Amino acid sequence: LTGSMLLIAGFAGYVIRAVVWPVRKAAGVASRLAGGDLTVRMSESGRGEIGQLGTAFNTMARSLGESREQARSAHDRLGLLYEASIAIGTTLDARQTAQELVRVLVPRFADFVTVDLALPVLLVDEPLDEHGACARRVALGGVRDDPPLDPVGSRIALATATAAVVPDLHTSWAWQARHGRQARRLLEYGMHSLITAPLYSRRTLLGTVGLWRADNPGPFAEHDLSDAGEIAAKAASAIDNALSYAREHDTALTLQRSMLPHSLSPPDGIEIAHRYLPASDAGEVGGDWYDVAAMTSGRAALSIGDVMGHGIPAAAVMGQMRSALRALARLDLAPDQLLHQLDQTMQDLDSPILATCLYGVCDTAANLCRFARAGHPPPALITPDGTARLVDLPSGAPLGIGGISYTTTEIPLAPGTVLVFYTDGLVEAREYDLDERLDELTRLLAGAHPSLEELADTLVDRLAPAPAQDDIALLIARVGTATPR
Repeated sequence: LTGSMLLIAGFAGYVIRAVVWPVRKAAGVASRLAGGDLTVRMSESGRGEIGQLGTAFNTMARSLGESREQARSAHDRLGLLYEASIAIGTTLDARQTAQELVRVLVPRFADFVTVDLALPVLLVDEPLDEHGACARRVALGGVRDDPPLDPVGSRIALATATAAVVPDLHTSWAWQARHGRQARRLLEYGMHSLITAPLYSRRTLLGTVGLWRADNPGPFAEHDLSDAGEIAAKAASAIDNALSYAREHDTALTLQRSMLPHSLSPPDGIEIAHRYLPASDAGEVGGDWYDVAAMTSGRAALSIGDVMGHGIPAAAVMGQMRSALRALARLDLAPDQLLHQLDQTMQDLDSPILATCLYGVCDTAANLCRFARAGHPPPALITPDGTARLVDLPSGAPLGIGGISYTTTEIPLAPGTVLVFYTDGLVEAREYDLDERLDELTRLLAGAHPSLEELADTLVDRLAPAPAQDDIALLIARVGTATPR
């Protein structure tokens, strides 16, 4: 019996050592794995099934670890691409877009980023230098402030038109040979991996992006090149939009300025000052105009208007309206009749559009002015003693509606009276009430103004929003020869 007991006890000990303890250890390890510890491993030295269980467990743990790392990497990549999609191209400014590109990539993807744009993108008409530089560095950012990279403003040669990754700069003899001393400085600084990505839009090379790693020990890989290319494509599209917008702005502005009078020649007894400020936003450059035309008997026709809409179409209609108004003014029509005829002209255009207008005929001999307005802000008046007020005129409807009657109002003007015509861009601002802005206008006008040029500058400096949200046209006339006190 004693021998049997010893045999049973020995077998039980063997079972505990060979089966129970390994199973308990396996259960503990499995519990840690279930808790998210993918680094845990089982011993593979057990016999038979226990050893096989350890091998299978470790294979599964490694696979789960790799899957989690791949999922984390995919999540990070998607997060980067999503951030790029919402953070790049928030403005229609190519330089600002380049800065946004740098902010997205540093330090999340690269330690240093440079953006170089071709000179035509920057609307710069410069010849190539002796090294063939045809771009300018517009953005540079990094995790440190002293990289041995060409600073913003440097002329750069666009040397690459294809995307490329150099995982290890230390072993890239081609890169080192191409960049010589600059390569040695970069390597000594710690740069060890590089991606270059072209900025292409509609098959046109707009510039290049350089991405460098120094502090981050991981080299760039092929999948990083794919991500960089996708982000660069987003930036290139935004830069191309900015370029198109800037060109439209310049075209509309050139067209509009060509249609505004380069000089005004009022009759004797009338002094004139005028200003035109385009909107900062290309899409807001519109159809503001002003004009002064001499009439018979020493009279002068003063006009100002604003074609509703923006861009090249509004500027083109503005030119037609100004020409039509000049022609009608020569017929010596009453102001209300002139606006009625102008309204008919607006309706005859190929692309009907609305416009506001203020028209006045000043008679220095009779000391009076006859006004009519079509939906335009009222003129302001400064009497010779410095009192300023808005002239109360029937507002009328904008031109182009049709079937509208306008009203002529006659206002006596003492010699030396100043009239101020303006478009809504001077007094309208998104964050202010219109009545408050009109009160500010009359406050600035009050008092003596020996120089109309200085008065025009004051109004623009004090009232024009910065940046200008809309076109601003301003026409100031002193009627008569008396000098205000």
